[in-house]
Amino acid sequence: MINYSSKVFKAIKSTEDREIYAYFHPEVDMSKPEYETTGRYLVVLLHPDKGLQTFYLNREKDGDNFVMDENSPAIVEEEWQHWCSETIHAKTLQQQNSL
Repeated sequence: MINYSSKVFKAIKSTEDREIYAYFHPEVDMSKPEYETTGRYLVVLLHPDKGLQTFYLNREKDGDNFVMDENSPAIVEEEWQHWCSETIHAKTLQQQNSL
């Protein structure tokens, strides 16, 4: 049985008066036998002002950063997009170092 849940992760950012969290779900290609990831992430962010925001992040074509998908209905400031991108990079490095 394929355990996709091991790739989903949660991150927390603490501010002066609250904790903000996001869940990161890597998109998978279910037509592949091992559920290969596509490189795109579904992010569920508890935004400090707007409440729950759901959006996709894609890897930039010419870089390592993740940017909001053009089709995402959410409006998330660049500060939060940058934090999400850094969080994905940190998690990726952590997973690579644990191999």
